[in-house]
Amino acid sequence: MRRRIYVAIGSLFVGCAFIGIFVPGWPTVSWMVPAAYLFSLSDEAFFRWTLTNRFVGAKVFDYYAAGKTLPRHAKRGIIAFITIMSAISIHITTLAGDPGYGQVTIAIVWAIGVWWLAKRVPTRA
Repeated sequence: MRRRIYVAIGSLFVGCAFIGIFVPGWPTVSWMVPAAYLFSLSDEAFFRWTLTNRFVGAKVFDYYAAGKTLPRHAKRGIIAFITIMSAISIHITTLAGDPGYGQVTIAIVWAIGVWWLAKRVPTRA
């Protein structure tokens, strides 16, 4: 039963990654990494496919082969992108008339995400 759930959720992530092939700004590899992880727990053939497919397989393979680390330049870019998108979200939430709860929530999630990426995700040169 658990195996089927992992395959189903992994397939959902692959579907989200597929959207990223066609929609600019929508992440692709970011969806494939958790899909690969779920497939590694449930179905070896799907896991192998995530590492070898022609669209993002090389990036996912590199992530796993390098010990689940991110290059320093990628981390900086991701943190910058998260910061820019969070600032835009806070601005739009303010324009929409939110009394402050939405902005604070966005800021807290931003801080947790940036902290996690900076401190908990290993970096490679």
